[in-house]
Amino acid sequence: MKLLPQRSPNFLPLCVVAGLVLGGLNLLISLGVMGTVISLLNQPAPRLVETADGLTRHVVALDHAEPTPESIRQFVASTLYSLYDWRGILPPDAPEDLGSPQPDLGVPISTGNGELKITTATWRAGFRLSDGIRKDILTQIALLTPQDIFTMQPRTQTAMTSPVIGVPQKVEADLWKVDYTGLLMVFANGDNLGDQVVREHEIYVRVIDPLVPVDQAIDNPQISDLQRVVMEERRAGLVIESMPERLRN
Repeated sequence: MKLLPQRSPNFLPLCVVAGLVLGGLNLLISLGVMGTVISLLNQPAPRLVETADGLTRHVVALDHAEPTPESIRQFVASTLYSLYDWRGILPPDAPEDLGSPQPDLGVPISTGNGELKITTATWRAGFRLSDGIRKDILTQIALLTPQDIFTMQPRTQTAMTSPVIGVPQKVEADLWKVDYTGLLMVFANGDNLGDQVVREHEIYVRVIDPLVPVDQAIDNPQISDLQRVVMEERRAGLVIESMPERLRN
């Protein structure tokens, strides 16, 4: 009696079936994920978030490169305050310097009336202005700045009151308009009543690419003091492109 040769088992059909089953499951999972993503995209952005302290706050969705209205208002407020800072003392470098103000010797600049000085705070804030208006604005401020504030016995003192800053209005992509009104009090020659100088501006703020964060280069010996000042003043990624004003006494 002749025995039939023994055949080895053929697993190919089983592998094909298993592959089809796994492929089908993978397709179903992919469709489910796509459906979830589409449903999330169609949902409105969340308006409420709960912070770590348990408070619920309203939020709005913003473009990743678009500044908030409040950040624009703060930028305008701090810039204009520094431009009209005629107190004759240096800006403090650290909180502990607030109790011991140092006299400001001023920064000389060339004007049509010869060389005049502006305060160090004004000079620094000038780098928050666009290159097209910086020289003209600083020259105008130099002509208005009481030059005796840079002497050891100044006869003039100034104080800027809290300004009124409007809601930023978007003019075009990366450009915002802000209405600004500030009151500058000038006390000269022992006059305790002082004179009021009203500053009214239409501030146009442009969004720019910020320079390298100053914290990353503060210890770099190749960075000059002037470069460091520019980096600090433009760290917000905003500049004032124009600021037409109407001056009233």
